[in-house]
Amino acid sequence: MFSRKIEEVNPGELSEMLEDGGKGSYTIIDVREPAEYYGDMGHIRDSLHIPLMELKDSLDKLRNENKKLVFVCNSGERSYYACSFLKDQGIENVVNLRGGMIQWHLSGLDVEYD
Repeated sequence: MFSRKIEEVNPGELSEMLEDGGKGSYTIIDVREPAEYYGDMGHIRDSLHIPLMELKDSLDKLRNENKKLVFVCNSGERSYYACSFLKDQGIENVVNLRGGMIQWHLSGLDVEYD
């Protein structure tokens, strides 16, 4: 099996990219289940919620996205898998949030709970 490198960012780097006017350059996609996205950990402001199991149904939409797609989950494992899956589908503009929401919280960064 051919393994391709997945680009990763840590929470601090992503926060800086978003603060530096990068909101127009990135789409944050949270692949957690609804109970996680709306639960105790919250989610990153302006993130798009597409649970991992629904990712395949969103391929056309993601394929047409011109921004970098930053994938988030709880620990960084499901989002890494999402990035790998999308690369296999020919979608190259993917980035994984290393450490996921756990690391985002440990970094003291803001979340939403709506």
